[in-house]
Amino acid sequence: MDRNRISLSSKHMGGEFLFQIFPGTAKGHDEIKSIAHLAFDEVARIENLLTDFRDSPFNQINKMAGVEAVEVTEEIFNIIEDSILLSRETNGAFDISFASMGHLWREHKTRNTEPSALEIREAAEHIDFKKIQLDRENLKVFLPHKKMRIGLGGIGKGYAVDCGFEFLRRYGLTNFYFNGSGDIRVHSRSDAPRPWQVGVRNPFSDDPEKSCAYFKIKNGAIATSGNYNNFIHKLGKKFHHIIDPSTGNSTRDLASVTVFSDSAQVSDTTATSVMIMGRKAGLSYLNLKKINAFMIDEEGKVHHSKRSIEAMEQHI
Repeated sequence: MDRNRISLSSKHMGGEFLFQIFPGTAKGHDEIKSIAHLAFDEVARIENLLTDFRDSPFNQINKMAGVEAVEVTEEIFNIIEDSILLSRETNGAFDISFASMGHLWREHKTRNTEPSALEIREAAEHIDFKKIQLDRENLKVFLPHKKMRIGLGGIGKGYAVDCGFEFLRRYGLTNFYFNGSGDIRVHSRSDAPRPWQVGVRNPFSDDPEKSCAYFKIKNGAIATSGNYNNFIHKLGKKFHHIIDPSTGNSTRDLASVTVFSDSAQVSDTTATSVMIMGRKAGLSYLNLKKINAFMIDEEGKVHHSKRSIEAMEQHI
């Protein structure tokens, strides 16, 4: 480890957030550490606001499903609205109402069992982002059925990384790395001696430290969505946490998707969406949106978007 590098970590959103920086001359180490801890506090604030694992302002929407609309903060309303826009853009591959199914899988995870076909069918009936009712004027959100649920697991972590990153920039920090359990955003000054090196996890290894690729990044964000966070291994099948809203089951086509963009939220949501779309539809979407990304299928083959190929050619 470089002795000039400052590294701090803090646990949030079920994982670890890591901050690293190569200090310049403008701020001392103690001041930098204080700013980093304030950024972690910002991530904690977002988690407490948006979690659906316990009582929270966001989870009031689920609590009052089928009963009445819930008035929320503008921040909560905006992220739900952004999520629905993305659902329309991805033809439902990204859908926060997947939580109607996700909560079912969450319950079975604790018992190491698989939901029955009937349970899956019943939960799937409530997955439909078009049913989420938004009232922008009064900042109210309503779920029309008592068993319908929404969750921000596919967007919340990327959003928190971006908020933490912008917080650090507002306080004048440069040349730093902010990693929220694999959703990464980095900053480098023009005079930085070297770019940040970021590893992409090998989706076929049980060791989370094993990487299948490394990239050097000066500025921007990278996120990977993969099938390695498994809920259940049963009868030779693998049931993981990325649920296809159209079927209520784990996706099968891809092992992982890695996306590069200007924000962690975009990288996070795009990687999740493409994992659900599968190789063919996912690649078409990436090319249509001109996104730099690559996919690893279940056979270990790598598939690059056109923008990814162009980016590699620029460095040859």
